[in-house]
Amino acid sequence: MRANVCWFIQSHRDPEQVYRLVRTLRQGSRGPIIVQHNFASCHLDWAPLAELPNIHLLAASGPQIRANFSCQMQPYFDAINWLEHERVAYDWLVNISAQDYPVTPVPAIEAFLGAAKADGFIRHWDVLSPASPWSQRKARARYWHRYRRLKPGTEKALHAVRLLTRFLPIHFYLDYGPYVGVRLYETPFGHDFRCYGGWAWFSLRRSAVLYLRDFLKTHPEVDRHYRGVVTPEESLVQTVLANSGKFELVDDDFRYIDYSRAHKGSPRTLTVADMPLLASGRYHFARKFDYGVDREVLDRIDRELLGI
Repeated sequence: MRANVCWFIQSHRDPEQVYRLVRTLRQGSRGPIIVQHNFASCHLDWAPLAELPNIHLLAASGPQIRANFSCQMQPYFDAINWLEHERVAYDWLVNISAQDYPVTPVPAIEAFLGAAKADGFIRHWDVLSPASPWSQRKARARYWHRYRRLKPGTEKALHAVRLLTRFLPIHFYLDYGPYVGVRLYETPFGHDFRCYGGWAWFSLRRSAVLYLRDFLKTHPEVDRHYRGVVTPEESLVQTVLANSGKFELVDDDFRYIDYSRAHKGSPRTLTVADMPLLASGRYHFARKFDYGVDREVLDRIDRELLGI
């Protein structure tokens, strides 16, 4: 039995890729599709999608700043709240970016989720454990500091005084812009509430999604903490759900993302050279794709993997 999946797409560029992704999902699924587009980054003409059924455009609730809560987390919660307000039925919420693309037929993804016993497919690890792929220094820099973003152009000045971070309880995070963080000596984390990390893309059952939303309402100190860190999208969801003990979480998101040659937090762009790996049947989605780099790879995925 196929699950009723809500596909949540976040986009900020390349309208043609948005259109292509939405049409591919619509061709294989009857579930709701929500597109949250950052119009401050580029314009998106909604007319090419307006006539398609069960597709919704979600406006941003405010400016979206990279690596800030406003960039990926706030839109995610806006989508959850919109679904509940509009009483839209769904079994699973799958979040993707417009630079993602399915590499398994969409009906097969829905069948997989419909048969699943788990409540979520999400990469997650205790950031302070030996099993974490992150160094403890990276984890503490991200989630044990409260950050403030400075004006663009101050990166050179921060680089020049970076030596200060060895002696003062501060950290400069420059991969995503000029952020200055102050070390926190009180955080929500402890023996009974571990800090977890993971990737920002996952598939969650509705019960887990609603628990996440409600937990932050009843634990404002956790919500407040994650609004002040960098890249909360790679920790908040994992931390709340993994600590709850209420859900069966599989440590696999079924996404192919190559961070081995990431540049400023962005994974490597995929090309036709990656087709053998994408065709392995191991993944549901892959990212990232870029029309400006290699359009042919998406054409081949359509023909060879999706049969469209």
